[in-house]
Amino acid sequence: MWDDIKSVLTFAAFRPDADDPELAWPKRFEGRKSLLLNVSRSQVSWRSFNRRGKLDGAGTHDGDLADVASQRGEEWRGLTEGGWCVVSLNNRFIISLENGLMRADNLNHLLRTNPRSVLGPKYDRGKRYALYHHTDTTASMLLACEDSMVKVTEDVLRGIGLKPGRICCGLFAMMEYSIRSIAESSRGQAPGSYLLIAACEGSIAALAQQDGQWRDLRCRSGLGAEGVETALQIVSPLVAKAPPGTPVFFISDGQDAAFRATLMEQLERVGARDLTQEDLLWKVIGEH
Repeated sequence: MWDDIKSVLTFAAFRPDADDPELAWPKRFEGRKSLLLNVSRSQVSWRSFNRRGKLDGAGTHDGDLADVASQRGEEWRGLTEGGWCVVSLNNRFIISLENGLMRADNLNHLLRTNPRSVLGPKYDRGKRYALYHHTDTTASMLLACEDSMVKVTEDVLRGIGLKPGRICCGLFAMMEYSIRSIAESSRGQAPGSYLLIAACEGSIAALAQQDGQWRDLRCRSGLGAEGVETALQIVSPLVAKAPPGTPVFFISDGQDAAFRATLMEQLERVGARDLTQEDLLWKVIGEH
């Protein structure tokens, strides 16, 4: 009873519900600290939002999430109010190109509660899903992440007193952001062609658009810093098939500067334009 009275007196009762995934993260935690975690194959990195909504404390730690959490749990809890965090998973997922999937106003809710109704025969009970639709065609980007990895991540974080308020894929979020940015920059022009290559903590995806249509998408997660050659093997066929003069865009984030630099060095040979911004991953997963 006292907690209820206190929440009214401090106006906390009128704040958005921290559990409501339909609201943007800053709205859910306005005036409160929260934590952003990025989990890759062999490293965990983090930033925090302070009470003013600005990015603050940062760090990285090599190892899998369970080991890192056992050592950093107290530090992470201190970067939050109430233990709430966003988690970006950059391992054990695939992004594919699909056509004719459901488009509905309650799509995100259905993907969480009844994904089979959205995906039909493409549904696998061992996966968690996210969708991003092409605005002018029936094509969609479909993210499928291992359900077991999501559950293990949730259990590890809850075990150290953190509450995952959102679990997403950083690479998929960066692809969405980039597609919107490219479309915005070419608004009013005829549907165009481009090749978009995104890399995040050793995972990579490449999307080819031709004459306003998504034609091909290739993805590989969890390559790690040593996977530059494999990344180039994924990207090269799309570069080779692109008509001469097709714009190539590259966007990247992550702790391994060598991976990004080596990849960009190769892409510069086909005139790639670097769209990378400082702290882009954190801004994309923490501001929407």
